[in-house]
Amino acid sequence: MSLKKALTVSAAVAASLAGSLLTASGAHAATPSSSTHVVSPAYSAYACRSWTTGNYAYVTDNISIDSCYWVENNGYTISATIPFQNYSGTGVWYCAHAINVNTGGWAHDFGCGSGVSTGQGSTTAGTGGGGAGYSEYWNAPAGTYVVSTGFWLNGRYYGDVQSPRTTIGAH
Repeated sequence: MSLKKALTVSAAVAASLAGSLLTASGAHAATPSSSTHVVSPAYSAYACRSWTTGNYAYVTDNISIDSCYWVENNGYTISATIPFQNYSGTGVWYCAHAINVNTGGWAHDFGCGSGVSTGQGSTTAGTGGGGAGYSEYWNAPAGTYVVSTGFWLNGRYYGDVQSPRTTIGAH
């Protein structure tokens, strides 16, 4: 992480702790909320589900994950990270996609992280592959989104752990 990004993330954390408008969904599914973080051009934003819930979402088999988004300084390019705690003894592929909150539809496939990981850590979605059309970075159109994270374990997908909402303004 660059110094500039680290400072921006630190500022975002401070703003969140000072009472910003970030909201988080439940452990596995988004619930409607009137509060969102509106991102305007020239501002960046970073938020994780655990910032408002205080913990990662326990999914299955001693695996807990978080869901985080990063909006670049242009105000509309989004990327996703997946912090994890995997004490199952089995490596899994961590993946993420964006959901349009207003329609409930899948808006973008960020792909999966760059490794099959156990223990505690974090991976960036899109660095390890994904479905057709996936990309690590997404130039989101105006709208309200959550990042939904999960993982592949023994040929089955688990997750739908959702980040706080972010609203992308017109650009």
